[in-house]
Amino acid sequence: MPKVTIDDRTVEVEAGTNLVDAALEVGVQIPHYCYHPRLSVVGQCRMCLVEVEGMGKLQAGCSTQVVKDGMVVRTDTEEVQEAQRAMMEFLLINHPLDCPICDQAGECGLQDYAFKHGVAFSRFNYEEKRTYTGKERIPLGPNILLNMNRCIQCTRCVRFTQEVSKTGELGFLQRGARAEIGVFPGKQLDSDLATNVVDICPVGALTSTKFRFAERVWNLEKEPSLCTGCDVGCNVTLEHRRGIIKRYKPRHNPEVNDYWMCDYGRGTFEKYTENPRLLSPRLRKQGELTPVIWKEAVEALTQRLRSRTSEGAVVLLGSGNLTTEEAFLFGKLGDAVGTPHRSVYTEASEPYHIPNPQGGITAKEASPNRRGAEMAGLEAGRGQTIDAGRLFREGADGVSILIVTDSGYGPGAWDDETVERLRRAEYLVVFGWADSPLARAADLALPVNTHAEKDGTFVNVQWRLQRFRRAFPSPGEARPAVEVLAEILSHFDEGWKSLDVETVFQRMAEEIDDLRDLAFDRLPPTGAVLREEQPAPAPA
Repeated sequence: MPKVTIDDRTVEVEAGTNLVDAALEVGVQIPHYCYHPRLSVVGQCRMCLVEVEGMGKLQAGCSTQVVKDGMVVRTDTEEVQEAQRAMMEFLLINHPLDCPICDQAGECGLQDYAFKHGVAFSRFNYEEKRTYTGKERIPLGPNILLNMNRCIQCTRCVRFTQEVSKTGELGFLQRGARAEIGVFPGKQLDSDLATNVVDICPVGALTSTKFRFAERVWNLEKEPSLCTGCDVGCNVTLEHRRGIIKRYKPRHNPEVNDYWMCDYGRGTFEKYTENPRLLSPRLRKQGELTPVIWKEAVEALTQRLRSRTSEGAVVLLGSGNLTTEEAFLFGKLGDAVGTPHRSVYTEASEPYHIPNPQGGITAKEASPNRRGAEMAGLEAGRGQTIDAGRLFREGADGVSILIVTDSGYGPGAWDDETVERLRRAEYLVVFGWADSPLARAADLALPVNTHAEKDGTFVNVQWRLQRFRRAFPSPGEARPAVEVLAEILSHFDEGWKSLDVETVFQRMAEEIDDLRDLAFDRLPPTGAVLREEQPAPAPA
């Protein structure tokens, strides 16, 4: 591979690597607007000009490739800096000074580069700037607004719709100084991937209708997480303020979602504010659900499991929303009471397709972790077991204790007829974050954390194990399900007392062949592929 020296730092890169990407390898950031690693190179913003030894004039870093050994590049000469200042002055001539009311403030490329590479004055003597009258809040689709006065015509959005989403709704209209971005007649920017144009817009020209004016970005805390909308397992940055999630943004993982995510996934966190929250343990006493302390709730469940006299079965209704670690402990609880009756409920997903360099991933199921939950211990047993399909079709008649692991597992948790069928169990236990009709029908309801409030792993449609992290603490008396299950299991075996997620993962790795040689704190950033993808079972 050829070597290139950039600002006296030498790096070996693959032949054909452009200078913008090569510079990042040695910690040098070449400013740019129009360039994006997954879009074609157009070289039209001219911010990435650099000096290449042996070339008579400045070269665009995005379109200059490293093709031979010994290239010497300078990004810090006076000539380069003067070119950057001139380009910034040109871009700011017609740009509105509306940073205080712009949604992009705080994460704006124009703002950042104006500080780093601009000047504090303008030589533009005309008082009237070019403006696009009446084109400040133009809906391009249901989720995207355009403010043409802020557009710097980098064409990232146009190229995205042509090359990534392949829907081609956007294009340049008019010519010269009056050129503008717009949708073609009869078209809307409404594809599954539409809001990605907001992410890649370097200024505030394109904004999201869902996040617009919701929060100043510098007030947001950001944590790496995973989308829970389907089994693609898009990597996201979870952005919140004081425990209230404000938005998901795609987080780069070239093996899964690359730089992208779908519009459906961006809104999946809204369920946490739209639905009531289960905040304290509740135990049914004399026909009424009564708030109780955790110790009483756990003792009530363990006593019921130990002293049941009914001939009916103990049944575990699992969920594809459980973490792998939680499913493992629920499986151990099933082993402790000797029941084979366990299954994971999931539904088919819309076929959301997320592009990546390997061709992309298409969603199959509307939950993030059916594969991980079954692998960890909630796979239906052989023979005449009571699984999710049977419960929903025939009801829980003859079931001594039904343990539902997720109070918001799917539409059935909010459907009165489904709840009535599950309520036929002699004793109904519900774990979960949502105070759903199912939780309100339970004999014992136990509040546990949402995925934003805990650590864990999911296994996606590729059988790729990915880790996510706790973003903020839980409200009320909700606790991590791993902690609650460890406390319950300790009543059957002291060895399960006081477990954390990392310890549970270690125990899984000792028992499950797919997880051999993996460690929770050393999982690769892109995840670990456990096995080849297998055909998914028909949804219950």
